[in-house]
Amino acid sequence: MKLGVTMKIIVTYIGAVIGAGFASGQEIFQFFIIYRNNGLLGIILAGVIFSVLGVNIVYIGKNLGVTNYRQLFYRLAGNRLGFVADLFFTLFLLGSLVVMLSGSKEIVAFLFNVNSSVGLLISMIIVVLANYYGLEGIMKLNLLLIPFLIVVTLVVINGLITGFEINLTTFDLKLEWIFSSFVYSGYNLILGLTVLLPLAAKTGKKELTIGVVAGGLILGFLAFLIGYVLNQFYPQISSAEIPMLEIISEYRQDLYYIYAITLWLAMLTTASCNLYGLSDRIDLTVKLTRQKILIIIMVLIGPISNLSFARLIEWIYPQLGKASLGLLSLLIINYLYRGKL
Repeated sequence: MKLGVTMKIIVTYIGAVIGAGFASGQEIFQFFIIYRNNGLLGIILAGVIFSVLGVNIVYIGKNLGVTNYRQLFYRLAGNRLGFVADLFFTLFLLGSLVVMLSGSKEIVAFLFNVNSSVGLLISMIIVVLANYYGLEGIMKLNLLLIPFLIVVTLVVINGLITGFEINLTTFDLKLEWIFSSFVYSGYNLILGLTVLLPLAAKTGKKELTIGVVAGGLILGFLAFLIGYVLNQFYPQISSAEIPMLEIISEYRQDLYYIYAITLWLAMLTTASCNLYGLSDRIDLTVKLTRQKILIIIMVLIGPISNLSFARLIEWIYPQLGKASLGLLSLLIINYLYRGKL
């Protein structure tokens, strides 16, 4: 087994998911902590889905010999349904990129005491530079940032958890939190496909399996710890724009700036993966250089990224999550029905 290849897959998977909504706590709060202890169980379920469903979908892509999500959708579902899936997912990537940049601009504006528009411009420049070198640039950025993000997140959470205790008698098997786990996992998994599919095409199955499973489990573990902290301080963070920073600012001010920087870096890694998927898809359709495509995308989404971060997550993620999960299920069912597996 090639350890370096496996590590690249792990950090690339984590980097595609651990963005603005994840690290800030806003996404985890809206999908899980509103169900309190049941939500914590939902996070565990989501971690399992990240690993099991993730490795199976990547296997399908590898067996089909596809290198991007457009090829995967068309091979899974044929021209008509494949076109719908392709169009929807391209819009989904666009929406996710907008959310990442919106959160990023707010963090940069606060950290460096600059106008939010300046914060947005700085974030855009970094994301474009990471994409300038294609997938290799994304992987190098993730290899540099993800280990740091994980360590800081663990240190911060350790400083906030006063005692680990969960009342198991409060759990119940209600459809709402179970469904929320699948929705959350569904759209995050699809985000990961943008960078995992190109890697899968040139990676051995052993490295691919260990990388995707390990990445999924680490994501589930980190999400559980963040969710546990949010559950401890509920409901005082119920209306917070960035819940984790709200808690840290009140109880651990010594960790505030380092987590704010960590959160910004998390947003940049996911935004870079989103932009890679978008530019790679557009490159299949238009005859422009990658550099021009990157600039055009940023110019178009700049004004939308100035909207509220929390409101964008509330609007975009749940709706696209349900649609992406349903679409992904339909594609796989259609493919199995056609007897190609």
